[in-house]
Parts: sequence; C-alpha cells; structure tokens
Amino acid sequence: MAKKKNFIEKIKSLIKGDRDNGRIKWSLYGRVWREIGQPYLKWLIAGVIFTVLAASAEAYTITLVQQVVDQAFINKSMTAIYFLGGQVIIAFGAKGAFTYAKALIMSKGGLLAHANLQKKIYNHMTHMNLARFYGDGIGKNLNYFTVQSNAVLSLVTSTVIKVVQNVATLAMTLALMFYYAPQMCVVLLFLTPAIMIPMVLIMRKRRKLSRQSFGIANDVAQQLNQTLHGIKTIQAFANEEREAKNFETVLNNSVVNSYKSTQANSLRSPLMEFMISIGLCIAMIMGGHFIASGAITTGDFTAFLLALTAAYKPAKSITSTGDTLQHGLLAAEILFAFLDSKPDIIDADDAIELKSQKLSVAFDNVSFEYNPGEPVLQNINLNVPAGRVCALVGPSGGGKTTMFNLLERFYEPQFGKITINRRDIRKYTLKSLRQNIAEVSQDVFLFNGTIADNIKYGHADATDEMVMAAARAANAHDFIMEFPDGYNTCVGERGGLLSGGQKQRIAIARAILKDAPILLLDEATSALDTQSEKLIQGALKDLMHGRTTFVIAHRLSTILDADIICVIKDGRIVEMGTDAELCALDGEYKRLRDIQFKTKSTKRAQSKK
Repeated sequence: MAKKKNFIEKIKSLIKGDRDNGRIKWSLYGRVWREIGQPYLKWLIAGVIFTVLAASAEAYTITLVQQVVDQAFINKSMTAIYFLGGQVIIAFGAKGAFTYAKALIMSKGGLLAHANLQKKIYNHMTHMNLARFYGDGIGKNLNYFTVQSNAVLSLVTSTVIKVVQNVATLAMTLALMFYYAPQMCVVLLFLTPAIMIPMVLIMRKRRKLSRQSFGIANDVAQQLNQTLHGIKTIQAFANEEREAKNFETVLNNSVVNSYKSTQANSLRSPLMEFMISIGLCIAMIMGGHFIASGAITTGDFTAFLLALTAAYKPAKSITSTGDTLQHGLLAAEILFAFLDSKPDIIDADDAIELKSQKLSVAFDNVSFEYNPGEPVLQNINLNVPAGRVCALVGPSGGGKTTMFNLLERFYEPQFGKITINRRDIRKYTLKSLRQNIAEVSQDVFLFNGTIADNIKYGHADATDEMVMAAARAANAHDFIMEFPDGYNTCVGERGGLLSGGQKQRIAIARAILKDAPILLLDEATSALDTQSEKLIQGALKDLMHGRTTFVIAHRLSTILDADIICVIKDGRIVEMGTDAELCALDGEYKRLRDIQFKTKSTKRAQSKK
C-alpha cells in the first residue's frame, strides 16, 4: 500500500514539477481571458467555428477514402469513382475556404487585442514613478511591449485556435479509428503512457528554460538600448571593443538558453514518430489478421491507417502547444505583476485642482534621500513669495536639481513638506500641479518630430503665430528659418540634428509658450555662447516677470538681480539673502563670487595685452 502511495505521489510530482523551476499559476489564464480575450470574444468564437468546420472537412475526406476503396476499387464502380471524386474536391475546397476565413478573423481579433494590451502597458508605464522606471531599466520596460505582450496574446489567439483545431481533428480521427476498427484502437491505447511521460518531462525542462529566457531577453534589450543611447560616449572613449565583448557575453547567454531549449524540444518529434511507427506496425499486423478473418474490410483498414497517420500531426502539435501555453502563462505572470504595481506618487483622496494664478512656494523642513542612509537634502527651509525669483547656487551635487524634482513630485520627501499657496502639494492633483510648472533643464530632451511640434508640446492648441512668437522671444526664430523646412524641420532622435545651443533655445521657447505661473530654470543658458546668452537673458527676464521662478546657475552673473539667493552645500542651505546681503556676510557666496569675477577680470586683462 505504501509503495502504491509513493508511486502516485511520484506521478503527481512529475506532472506538477518542482518548486525550484517555478510552478505555473494556471489561474492566470482566467485573468488573461477576462482582460484580453473577452473584449474580442466574437472574433474568437467565429475563429473557433471556422476552425472546427475545417477540421470536419478534413475528417470527411478520410470517410471518402474508405468509400472509394470499398465501393469504387473493390466493387469496380466507375459511377462511385466519379461521385466520390467530386466530393473529394468539394471537401478540400471547403477546408481551404474555412481555413482562409479563420486566418482573416483571427488576424483581425488578434491585432485589436494586441493593440489594446499595448495601450494598457503604455498607459501604466507613463504613470510609473521615475525611481521604478530608471531602476528597472528601459530594456526591461520595452520587453513588456514585445516579448511579454506577444507571448500573452498568443494565449487567446493562436494558442486557442491551435488547441481547438488539433483537439477537434484528433477527436474526429480517433472517432473514425474507433468506428472502423475498435479492436485495433483498444490495443493502441496502451501506447499512450509511453508517449505522455516523455512529453511531460520535456515540458518541465522547457518551463525552466522559458522562465530564464525572459530575464536573458531583458539583458539583451537593456544592453542594446544602452549602446544606442550612449553611442557617442562609447566612441568618444574608444570603447567599441569593450562594449562589443559585453554584448557578446549577453548574446552567449541567449544562445546557450535557446540551444538548451532546442535540445529539449527536438526530442519531441523523434519520440512521437517512433511511437507512431510502433503503432503503425502493430496496426498493419493486426489489420492483416482482421481482414483475413473478415472482421473488417479493406476499406475500413485503409481508413483506419489514414486516420492514424492524420492523428499524428495534431497529437504532435498539442504537445508543442503545451510549451507555448506555459511560456505564455509565465509571460502573463511577469506582465500582470508589472500592471498590478501601483505608483507610490498618486493623487490624494482629497486632492484638488491647482488653478493658474499667483503662486507662492515654500519648503518646510524638507529632507530627502535617494538611497537609505545617504541624505541628499537636509532640513531645507525656504519661502519664495509669488512672483519672486529664487536662485540656487553652490557646488555640483549639493541637491539643487533634487529640489526641482521634489517640487514637481517626481519624488516624495521622507521628511517635511512642500507647499504652494500654503497648501501641501500632495493635496493638489499631479496633473494640475505639473501643468502649472514649466522647466528648462541643462539636459534638454526633444522628441523625434518637427521643431513646431516640440515648441508647442506644452500647449497643443497653440497657433502657428503663437509658436513663432515664442521662438522669437527665445532668440530661436532666425536659426529656425535658415532650415529649408523652417518650423517643419525634423529634429531627429533626442534632437540629435540640432546643436546644443539650438536645442536649448527651443526648450526655452517651449517653456515660454506653456506660460505656467511657476518657472524652473536649471542652467537654462548653459549651452549658449556669450552673445546668445545675452539675448536670451532679456527674454528670460520678460518670461520671469510676474512668475515664481527658481533658477539654478553656476554663472553667478546671471542671477545677481534675484530676489533670493540660496547657497546650497552638502544638501543644506548654508546662506540665504540678496546679492548685496550675501556679499556683506563674506561667506561661501562671496568666495564663489570673487572666484568667478576675478577670473573674468584676469581674462579681460590678458585679452588687452
């Protein structure tokens, strides 16, 4: 009894697999159907109907062969030959028509379902926190669109059709086999365990490799994405060979994984063919005995052999469908884990719209750290009245840009709060908060579109006249008109077809057109030459008028007129005041100011000599 129980447990373990390989969560299939398949159920049902009709037409041709052998060949009836030959043409024609209709219907339903799934992924991705987005890597996020979405989609399109088609064909051929020679079928049933056990072992091996393949695909995509975005840096450091070796290492992992998967998968076909050959051998030996004894006719035996050989293809396909199924479910597990993830930064239940008006900004004892135990900002207290200009100066890495990130709620402070018009910014909706802030950073990002599209990115309804007015204010109109296509000139990937100064001026024009009450300038003129900077400074002063403005600047000459100047060092505000007040303190600001203006004086003196 104990041995029997152990045997049963081993069989269960064989089917389920082990925990180290990761068991498939079959409940995910129901969710895949609800969220992906159900909206396009009518397409799937129509596809299934045509699939069953095609399988029926194929099965009907086998019955025609039996009639041809017994009625036409054995009885030598030419009338039967003509009649049955016409039916064969009709049967194969119907099968072709049904197969064609199935292909069109499933293609339409699949394309719609895929587009809807990718839309869900895209919408979720655009609302992700920056920390999660950059932490996972762009390559991994891109794979949600390609590797995972394609594998999951197959669960409700191609896999469903294959299963229905193969099961229907197999059921019909088995039914025909039982109908024409039930005696032979009973004997052949004993071959089933010999076929199933190796197939289950192969599926278990493939499951482990499928899980590993997703991680390897992420590594390949990440390495490739990093190379494409950093190609200039790679070439500048002459590291082409080193990066090629890194990519080769990642590709080798992919090759090894794919080869192991092929090794396991390739065993399926010879095993199936070997078992079918045994079945055919047994069938021919038994068929000879049954024909000789008169138990079955020659036509019955011929139809039985055709049905047996016809059953091979769907039986083989069903075993491979099992791999596709578990691959898709593993992808669904990864994809749904991503879609179920909730962003940390969301609207509060009592959040209200931030109206465009005069806005004051205050940092109230704000502390922040990207990594635990590594503070970036410590006890920041700052009050900027509406319409005033606050300049942030100090050494690089002090936390100035981080203050911008916190104000736009890309991150949340661990301690303290930031308020606008004395209300915690977490009490405003994210959309309205960011709509009231315009930023020009030193690392300008332009979309791969026209100059006009990039300028009106923050004001989609802007007219051409408004776009040109913003470009003129940013001293960009003249160089734009030098291009053959003017404002319709494509800027290329990340604005790669423009110079750094040109990109910066387009970014300034974009901020001017957005016309937000809060303005953030992070080294906004860093990429401009001295002449262009002077022209832009006049435009920026007009832009800042009446707006609450924060300016990060390393060239102190650009912020001498600021209402408030904060010196930030090591994450703390060490000095605060106007230019005159800070000079009187004779502290950190005075030291930075003297260094910069002394350097300028020296350069002017050398140029005179």
